[in-house]
Amino acid sequence: SYRPISLLPAISKLFEKLLLNRLLAFINENNIIPPEQFGFRKGHSTIHQLLRLKNKILEHKAVSKSTAMALLDVEKAFDNVWHDGLIYKLCLLNTPVYLVKIIRSYLKDRTFRVSLNNVESGNCLIPAGVPQGS
Repeated sequence: SYRPISLLPAISKLFEKLLLNRLLAFINENNIIPPEQFGFRKGHSTIHQLLRLKNKILEHKAVSKSTAMALLDVEKAFDNVWHDGLIYKLCLLNTPVYLVKIIRSYLKDRTFRVSLNNVESGNCLIPAGVPQGS
């Protein structure tokens, strides 16, 4: 099982960075990501989450409370992002319309080609997932 890598021109990478900065600003200003979410966030490592968990366990133990934990690991999560569902969620979160439109156009009708030994396949539609390596 292989995941395609997006090879983008420098100007496209710059555009992605600007888009990401705008999206992160919106997310942070509106407290969309709960403080308990540590995955894929700057300054929030596995170590931080483990320390948080350890402290919570010790806190509960001190007052004879039980502690329960649920762990979630979605296999190939980025390969399985449902485009229409992502756009729907962005709209529900009142994401600025211009950002939703850009993201929709970025994901819509994406294609890929396989190149092996100087032979290229035809274009194939990418129905789900988000680009990697861009």
